[in-house]
Amino acid sequence: MFLVEAIPHRMKIITFLSDFGAIDWFVAAVKGEILKVTPRARIVDITHNIKPYDVRGAAFVLSSVFRNFPKGSIHLSVVDPGVGSERKPLIVQSHGHLFVGPDNGLFSRIYEKASKVYEIKMNARMSSTFHARDIFGPTAARLAGGTSTQMLGKRCKDYVCHETAQPRKKKNIFCGEIVYIDHFGNCVTNIPNSEEITKLRVLGRTVAIRNHYSAGSYKGLVGVKGSLGYYEIASYVGSACQVLKAGIGVPIEGYAEP
Repeated sequence: MFLVEAIPHRMKIITFLSDFGAIDWFVAAVKGEILKVTPRARIVDITHNIKPYDVRGAAFVLSSVFRNFPKGSIHLSVVDPGVGSERKPLIVQSHGHLFVGPDNGLFSRIYEKASKVYEIKMNARMSSTFHARDIFGPTAARLAGGTSTQMLGKRCKDYVCHETAQPRKKKNIFCGEIVYIDHFGNCVTNIPNSEEITKLRVLGRTVAIRNHYSAGSYKGLVGVKGSLGYYEIASYVGSACQVLKAGIGVPIEGYAEP
């Protein structure tokens, strides 16, 4: 006679995004605390290579990727230059997902009218410099284990939400900016793919729009409709960022047919 092991209830996914890097023990410490609370937690790393203290960059990455996960997933996101200060620790319920992290604008791009925001009830025994380990990780673990948001926090209507740059249209020209630069040096703009444009202009350079990266010349610049829903400037097997010497916030224009 064979014994059949009971199948555990389906554990929710915890994603983890931070600026902790890969050299120190910080990521492992947070994961360890999660597993102590909820040993069967399913943890998926988004990235830990966000530029240190870059809250707006982290907000863009988080908003770009969370929909790739099933609804009900928990997104632990920690870029927290104000750790230990009076900024609030939050749980945010939005778009059918849960988000855990600091109240510093990190969730600006995921707030919607129907969002519910909770201030996490903090434990007095915690470090003033490592809230990811002592507050955010354990909170995410408890949510994954089935604890309700109401048990872990109280409703909050006062929270930080940064305005995101929106492109402006002047006749047939869309005036936007570079909002993110990825690992390959691709410059992501805030001009949506839904706008039909034929060329981009940035820092005195004109870049034609093509169907894919390799339609550009070797290490030359090419504009494409990016997978995130915005136009990008890329360099075929090169770095557009290096070619242009461009950074976040650099103005860019998109030209539609008149």
